Amino acid sequence: MENIPVASWILWLSSMIGAVTAITGAVLGMSKKARNGFKKLVRKNADADEIKEALNALKAEIGRTNEMVERIDEENRKQRDAHLATLRNAITSMYYKHLEDKKLAAYEKEDLLKMYDVYKAWHGNTYVHTIVGEMTNWDVKT
Repeated sequence: MENIPVASWILWLSSMIGAVTAITGAVLGMSKKARNGFKKLVRKNADADEIKEALNALKAEIGRTNEMVERIDEENRKQRDAHLATLRNAITSMYYKHLEDKKLAAYEKEDLLKMYDVYKAWHGNTYVHTIVGEMTNWDVKT
């Protein structure tokens, strides 16, 4: 067995205790039911069966939380797609509105660039990239 300096061992042990405490706090913070179950467990100085039951309850709660996160992610994807469609429509409408004179008002150009920044960040399609590239070279109305 290696000789581990006492200070290093204490540092490692305190890090592990801190990590376990942080994880337990995060999990218990998610659910009142899980938190109450854990409190009962600690108060009773529970036996192995009660610990297993509490852990199973925590696992079930984590599973429900993961399902909720997946539903939220799916909803966020849908909303992102809807926003992309709205931005694409606004940019395309602006393009065809000014295609003949190829001039934009200063505020329109500013709006165009802001919309395009968001569109690009959300990985919109190349059609909009093409028309925005053209529109940025248009004159600004004075």
